[in-house]
Amino acid sequence: MITILENIKESVIREMTRLANQYGAINLAQGITEIEPPDKLLKYAVEAIEGGFNGYTITWGKRELRAKVSREIYDETGVEFDPETEVLITVGASEGIASSIFSQIEGEAGVVIPEPFYENYVPVTLLARGKPIFIKLKRNNFTFIQNDLDNLPKFSVFILNSPHNPTGKVFDEKEVKKVADTVISRDAILLVDETYKHLTYEKEYFSPLKIPEMVDRTILVGSYSKIFSVTGWRVGYVVARKPIMDEIRKVHDYLTVCAPAPFQWAIEQFRMEDEYIEKIRKEYLERRDFFVKILKSAGFEFFVPEGSYYILASFEKIWDGNDWAFAQYLVKNKKIAVVPGSSFYNDKKAGERLVRFNFARSKTILKTVGNRLLSGIT
Repeated sequence: MITILENIKESVIREMTRLANQYGAINLAQGITEIEPPDKLLKYAVEAIEGGFNGYTITWGKRELRAKVSREIYDETGVEFDPETEVLITVGASEGIASSIFSQIEGEAGVVIPEPFYENYVPVTLLARGKPIFIKLKRNNFTFIQNDLDNLPKFSVFILNSPHNPTGKVFDEKEVKKVADTVISRDAILLVDETYKHLTYEKEYFSPLKIPEMVDRTILVGSYSKIFSVTGWRVGYVVARKPIMDEIRKVHDYLTVCAPAPFQWAIEQFRMEDEYIEKIRKEYLERRDFFVKILKSAGFEFFVPEGSYYILASFEKIWDGNDWAFAQYLVKNKKIAVVPGSSFYNDKKAGERLVRFNFARSKTILKTVGNRLLSGIT
């Protein structure tokens, strides 16, 4: 008998990280960032650990941190969520996504997953015994095709990731409203992965919560780990109306108990001013623009990311093989680790001439990568 786990492969990103270590390559596969965390935030974490705040918190997360999440969402959207019953602190956004999907999916219910997609969505849907329903984004600008939205079969959950990983697409108000109309017409739930919402460049992030009809049918999942450059801390959040949150909390309770206590306390204490966000955006934007020039000079073609810190690039004009062969070539011969593009697609052919780069590394490292790429692909 074939089990569900037999159809689930290990993370390609983690596999490429191991190859990077094996060959001594620069790791542009995993979402490693070299933007330094705020000094004050690190001091708060040390204070928490040395002060003995190392035990369990309440399962749903520290009340003060839940209140902070609620205030931030209200400031962004004008929508209030009760910290006591409608906010959950999770072990990163990944656990928030998993708990949300497990809470909503039963009996092969459909989960709409736009492709390309972040690699966690499909395995978690399968583990929840759900049925992935794939819908392709346009290749040139990664927007939705209205006819494809209209012709979707019955589904229970629609996953929207904005800013998008792996493309860097930021869906605007018009695009989000198209998705919202589709979700409402099917009486479904919208699961929004807003992990990179603070890392936007030319376009602003538009939350579906700004659409009144979507407030009661939206699950919002986010992360503090990315904006603070503390990805190993694993602190995320989920926000949803109480009837939905009641179910999510049940899954979270038995899945993880609680997010790391000292890091919850540190994030709760740290004030994330607008100046801090603008400073971080500027640093990432500079690295994006720097790396975009490198990739263009090396012959890659790509959609210039509007958010996050990834570029999904076509190598079609510089290499004849497929994505896995190219990724192997880069890690072994150029000492650069990237993610094969097919890992972000159900239709593997759609991604077989693509690779994903992470540009959140230091300019020194990005310059080294540029020198290696520009020395020639043979």
